[in-house]
Amino acid sequence: MRLLLVSLLVSFFTSGALAAGKIDLAVIQFPEDKAAADLEEALKRVSLFEITGADRTRTAEAYLKGGYVLFAQRLPVSLGASFWAVTRLKNLSADVRGRLEAGGAAISISLTEGVRAGLRTFQKRVYTGSGKLDSGVPRLLALRRTSGRFPSVTKVQTKMESFQSTTALIAQFSP
Repeated sequence: MRLLLVSLLVSFFTSGALAAGKIDLAVIQFPEDKAAADLEEALKRVSLFEITGADRTRTAEAYLKGGYVLFAQRLPVSLGASFWAVTRLKNLSADVRGRLEAGGAAISISLTEGVRAGLRTFQKRVYTGSGKLDSGVPRLLALRRTSGRFPSVTKVQTKMESFQSTTALIAQFSP
């Protein structure tokens, strides 16, 4: 009797996990300014899981080339449920929290990176976003533009050079 009950419970939880979906999450930084509308349009033609399989985006889509993949992960999720995961790889720790509702999601990804090996100094960056998620299509949940200037020294001359970057939080839900 006990074996039958355990078998039924295992079967119930396994089928529940199979009925749930999966969500692919990525934080990608582009070394230039990107427009949200153009980024959304380019994302419709790719799979998020396939383009984030390396340190840089791998795709034939010209608008998405040259992006640095800061974080990428696939998580099992259920509709109407919260999810949470902690990942640690070498000197980087990622804390992912979110909630998947019917038609939308709210996600927060906190990346903590050790600045110097052996010391207790860390750099923490938090990326949050929410928005509508269509099944099977990557969606842009948040976009952060950064610009600034830095000194550049060449042959005893110092001049200020400017930079621009765009960081995107992207999610794709698959049932």
